[in-house]
Amino acid sequence: MLKTALCRTWLSSKTSFNTFGRRCFGHGNVSVDLQSDTGIATVTLSEPPVNSLSGEFLTSISKTMKELSADSSVSGLLITSKFHGKVFSAGLNILEMYNKSDSYLGEFWRSVQEWYIDTYNFPKPVVAAINGHAPAGGCAFALMCDYRVLLDGKTIGLNETQLGIAAPFFFTYLMSSTIGIRQAELALANGTMFSSDQALQANLVDEVVPLDLVIPNAMNQLQKMIKIPQPAFSLSKGQFRGPNVKKLLGEREEDIATFVGLLQKPYVQKVLGKYLENLKNRKK
Repeated sequence: MLKTALCRTWLSSKTSFNTFGRRCFGHGNVSVDLQSDTGIATVTLSEPPVNSLSGEFLTSISKTMKELSADSSVSGLLITSKFHGKVFSAGLNILEMYNKSDSYLGEFWRSVQEWYIDTYNFPKPVVAAINGHAPAGGCAFALMCDYRVLLDGKTIGLNETQLGIAAPFFFTYLMSSTIGIRQAELALANGTMFSSDQALQANLVDEVVPLDLVIPNAMNQLQKMIKIPQPAFSLSKGQFRGPNVKKLLGEREEDIATFVGLLQKPYVQKVLGKYLENLKNRKK
């Protein structure tokens, strides 16, 4: 218990140390606990209060993924949340999209694209320990992983349409490649949030377990996956994921323009403003 606590104590972006066979470091509110014997890195999302994905937080995640991808000692990743039992990630930070200039929105969306490319295209096994709710971008984050273990009683889904926003094509592909085109079309159009049982039935997640088993079961699956020889694993993964990553790389500016144009529509800004006001009132 002591060595785990030591490694998961919050670290600044410039801190790195070795202890008890572990190397611990962090970038922003992303902490990494790398086990030297297995090469498994536990990546913990720690952006208070609900891991909302701001541009700065997304950049920290991307920086972490790039560093771990280039580290030959890393065999696989387990991604989870500090807010165990509550939320995995609440999705993209709405404050980043409300009452902002075109240039601000463009830079924010560029960070979203970079996060997707670095995570979805990660060459080694990645397992999501979804230890809380995962709406919108939180669901997309989980779908970028290779295997998903969800906490029983929590919800997950791409519910962007409920805020007047259409999920980008690369989120749409994540969902359709996981649960099938027809079911994805219905889910995205209606902004469906799946219960844990519904998510398991739809194959949106691979396991649904009690809180005390989320991380152990995710780790057990990851230990199996890292035994698959490289580069066979990454080559196989790339055959499925490469075309969609390539499509985004070729259409980044067009995608940014589409996003900014949608966000700047008066109706969308009105819906976002109302959502933020309701959120503020609930906190009172």
